[in-house]
Amino acid sequence: MGCNWYTTYIMDGLVKRDNVNSESRSLSAIAYGALLDMILRGTIAPGELVTERQIAARLDMSRTPVREAVRRLEGEGTLERQRTGALVVRPYSMEEFLHALAVRRLLEGEAARLAAGKISPKLLAAARERIDRLRREGLADAAHQDDRDFHDAIAQASGNPVLANAIADLRKRTAMFRLGRLPEHRDMVCAEHLAIVEALERGQGEAARDAMHAHIDNVRAHLLQRLAAL
Repeated sequence: MGCNWYTTYIMDGLVKRDNVNSESRSLSAIAYGALLDMILRGTIAPGELVTERQIAARLDMSRTPVREAVRRLEGEGTLERQRTGALVVRPYSMEEFLHALAVRRLLEGEAARLAAGKISPKLLAAARERIDRLRREGLADAAHQDDRDFHDAIAQASGNPVLANAIADLRKRTAMFRLGRLPEHRDMVCAEHLAIVEALERGQGEAARDAMHAHIDNVRAHLLQRLAAL
């Protein structure tokens, strides 16, 4: 009887501890996502100081999950610790951006090739809806999220989780690069996305890869055009 009581006591303690740990992980994930979103949107600019107290106040959260989120972003290289010990959003140079974009071209082209014929009709229909919204609304905040969702869906449909994770990391790095307000080129972006979707629908891997390459090549060309005009 006493042994059973002791076992039950221990098991109850383990369950409660697991519940606490699960809740802590959930809050940390929420803090991570919210902080990363602020960085990607430019709400917190490259080079800007980041403190746990500041972020906790913005998110209306305790500092513990924020501390874990900050550590994770520092480990990923999104936040950078200065000699003084202060943490800032790591600035990305033009050279780093172009290098990352070149690798994105290779990986996302391969992901599109692998996803052709595999990606679900539901996801492709959602992609067409995003393209239509982009035509109507331009490159607003919602459209930037739509663009991330579009590329993420293709990467996930490749069937290679390592490839998808590498693409997600590179896209995060290039999204952090800021150079004022780039020209919108809305119609061209819509045409590029549509070409990718149509190749995916037809199951034409090589065509999907080439369409993705053309899309990323144009991102690079537009950025260099913007730089030349400065």
